[in-house]
Amino acid sequence: MGPVSNRRETAAPPVSLRWGLGLVLLTAVVSGVSTFVNLYAVPGIDSAAFVTVRNGAVALVLIPVAAVAAFGATRHRLSSNDWLGLVTIGILGGGIPFLLFFYGLELATAAGAGVTASFLYRTLFLIAAVLGVLVLKERFRWRVALAAALLLGGNLLLLSFTTPIWANGDAYVFAATVLWAGEYTLSKHFLRHLPSSTVALGRMGFGAIFLVGYLAATAQFGAVGAFTPAQWLWVAISGGLLTAFVAIWYAGLQRVDLSVATAVLVLGFPITWLLTVVFTGAPFTLLEVVGAVTIAVGAAVVMEGGSLRAVWARVRPTT
Repeated sequence: MGPVSNRRETAAPPVSLRWGLGLVLLTAVVSGVSTFVNLYAVPGIDSAAFVTVRNGAVALVLIPVAAVAAFGATRHRLSSNDWLGLVTIGILGGGIPFLLFFYGLELATAAGAGVTASFLYRTLFLIAAVLGVLVLKERFRWRVALAAALLLGGNLLLLSFTTPIWANGDAYVFAATVLWAGEYTLSKHFLRHLPSSTVALGRMGFGAIFLVGYLAATAQFGAVGAFTPAQWLWVAISGGLLTAFVAIWYAGLQRVDLSVATAVLVLGFPITWLLTVVFTGAPFTLLEVVGAVTIAVGAAVVMEGGSLRAVWARVRPTT
């Protein structure tokens, strides 16, 4: 019995990995809700002004969070390379892609192709998986390749072919997706020696500075003053979700391989679909249900059965 027990203990994922998987799962839930909310927040509002105000507010909230997280922790003096990396993370992750994504989402939604835009964003895990192997030298796993096939197939089944498949805005969304995949890869590199709160603040802080500069250069500050009370409410709701996303996501990404973390993040797509069905009464088909289940299976495969059970055992309520 003793040797068998030891083998089981050895096979169990490390505590850090289990926490990382749990955090990434929670991020996927936040992402799914956020995408659903943003489908209603973006129409009728200047997208550049929206993301600038929202991201700036998120950066301000993350300052005390980063300060508290650093209190009592091992001090790490940022090198010039660290500062350059954080600035790059901010521009590539917290600046340019937000402008592209929300502008593209606005165009795609108006053209009836919002679902396609959401699907393109969910292909981020494929790009990130390739970058993880090529740039971060993560080990290629056939389990991840199988999960990728299931995730991609499930997302295709969730697409509604009764709406336009492609619209002008979809290209902007895909460009933002590529940039975010690159930023996550760079962030994962710096998360090897920097606190997750520092990377999250760098992303949103330097990104917000870039966005403010963009508004100034394009003379769009007047759009902020034109926000209605209802639009300010959407800014607050979307900002709260984004704060939760970045705070949880980078803490999870620090503990989990990039390919695994971004694959689990795909669970956000069926969550968005489910929210749309429940709250809008949108009709759904059996294929869409199969697609949602396939994505869930793909996420379970990438996390491995033992890891998934470990996460569930930790987060389920005790009786």
